Amino acid sequence: MNAGWQNKNEPTRAHTTANEIELKLEFAADATGQLLQHPLMSQARMLPGQGGILHAVYYDSTDFALHKAGLTLRVRKQNGRSTQTIKAERKARGFALDRGEWEIPVDGGLDLASAAGTPLAALVSNEAIRADLKPVFTVETDRQAFEIKRNGATIELALDEAKASTDSGAEKFCEVELELKDGDPSALFALADDLADSIPFRLSPITKSERGYRLLGQADSGPVKAGRIVVPTTAASAEAFQMIARSCLSQIIRNEALLRRSRAPELLHQMRVGFRRLDAAISLFKPMLRDRDSDAIKTELRWAGKKLALVRDLDVLIARLRKANDTDMGLPALAEAGRLRAEAFESLLKTLSKPRFMKAILKAATWVEAGRWLESRKPAIRAARELPAQTRAAWEFSRRWQRIRRDARRMADLSGKARHELRISIKKLRYGVEFLATLFPGVPARKNRKAMVDLLERLQDVLGKLNDIEVGRTLLDPPFRKPVRKAAGYTKRRVRKLLPRAEKASRALVRAEPFWA
Repeated sequence: MNAGWQNKNEPTRAHTTANEIELKLEFAADATGQLLQHPLMSQARMLPGQGGILHAVYYDSTDFALHKAGLTLRVRKQNGRSTQTIKAERKARGFALDRGEWEIPVDGGLDLASAAGTPLAALVSNEAIRADLKPVFTVETDRQAFEIKRNGATIELALDEAKASTDSGAEKFCEVELELKDGDPSALFALADDLADSIPFRLSPITKSERGYRLLGQADSGPVKAGRIVVPTTAASAEAFQMIARSCLSQIIRNEALLRRSRAPELLHQMRVGFRRLDAAISLFKPMLRDRDSDAIKTELRWAGKKLALVRDLDVLIARLRKANDTDMGLPALAEAGRLRAEAFESLLKTLSKPRFMKAILKAATWVEAGRWLESRKPAIRAARELPAQTRAAWEFSRRWQRIRRDARRMADLSGKARHELRISIKKLRYGVEFLATLFPGVPARKNRKAMVDLLERLQDVLGKLNDIEVGRTLLDPPFRKPVRKAAGYTKRRVRKLLPRAEKASRALVRAEPFWA
């Protein structure tokens, strides 16, 4: 199948270049009939030429150089014709796939000369990589394709029943691909939202190529942490919020996909961080999110986020119990915490597969991209939408900073509940600073921002330890609470040791210089 490298002096056939904007929805195989009978499908025009059996062969080197560079190279055979496709992932990845795509008809094998002018060119100019390219996996797809007009956009809907195969294994899956042919990307989400009202779809970040690489053990299985967000200094509040919310939702979705395959505590932690970051973003831009739909979305996101709490709290407790010195008492408590964690995790997996959870995530994505808050004509909401993000950030940071400084100054007098509320306020301000850091450029601002973030993190960490003491002692039944108190530091002596650290961190924090002034 490997056609080899063509001479650079030979004429190269022109390839088709496109920017592919695509939304993937995963669903159970038994829901295919439901989708085809959905009222929206009666308005769809069937595309026989785009459907049928698709046999795709993916190529890479022995050390997976293309995959590591964020590139895919495939030859797909469909209706007797073969097409070579090169795809390049964007560095900043949201929940809608936005990829560069280059296509060219081929005779059945690779035409690497046509890589000229694409991101693949630099790699295949390397003789060793070029000679090492070979088929690494295949994807066989039974596709039904349709065209749907919606909100002035043209969308291609592909219903795929597929199987990714390697020499060592295979994975079957069903998905709907919504690809924007022309129009506004928000139409993709509006269509997905309508379909999801009656069909349990899951917003999926997994491409077909990722499934193949996952079978080869090459897909990233580590936790997905918050990505850097670059908000332009000229951005309005609406644009800034969308950029931030996409990042937060992407962190939730990608960690959730990994969590369903692994019990790793850090995956759950990062998924929960995604929910908390999104909650912080919503509170930061609250004035433009004051409508009934926004309130409904917030309620569902809070419900979904809370479902992660018990397992995460048990993970923290287990980590502390493992450090306990009293093995006679600590081991039974550790075993009991492990048992409870296993039960709670199984319950969580069921929740992740419930229609309500899947709809909450998909509807949140739709709300970010095409919610009514974007079109509201109410003067206050419209003004909040159009307000420069820099102005919004400076005002909100100042308001929150004043409240944090006020409470930090009286740290010694705060109750446990008040300390917990202060910790939440600090966390939200820190997230806000991370979201909107690029709105305040320049060396002095960067230095002051770093100094402030370091101080916020220091105080947040100490307050977190105090909160863990309160939470950890409530998770197990009374017979196991003594070792929990010991492992978690639930003693007056431990609290007395932490409080002076909190007071010291507070004094340093109140002296910090605002970087947004």
